[in-house]
Amino acid sequence: MKSKIVVVGDAPLVMGFKLAGIDDTVQAGESTIQAELEKVLANKDYGIIVTNEYMLNRIDWRLRKKLDSIAYPVVIPMPDYTGKSTEGDEIRNLIKRALGFDLGAKKQEKS
Repeated sequence: MKSKIVVVGDAPLVMGFKLAGIDDTVQAGESTIQAELEKVLANKDYGIIVTNEYMLNRIDWRLRKKLDSIAYPVVIPMPDYTGKSTEGDEIRNLIKRALGFDLGAKKQEKS
């Protein structure tokens, strides 16, 4: 099954991804980000959720814990337009969590 990418965030993030060709976007503010993320999580068509790191750090701790513990969909926090990142997993770690193994790990040689 092919999964879709959805972008949930402020106007600059959403517009940037629309210009890049991503059609599934949801513009949200600090007061609506939690509700919008919950709606997106309920939709099983999405395999990747791109969202604002700043807003993600301000959601309720229960939803944040759920997002941090699930393997699918993969949630990718993006720094805001200033480029400053405060937290956020590296994409390699997110993929590792989703797949259950590290694609970048070196293959061990058998002796």
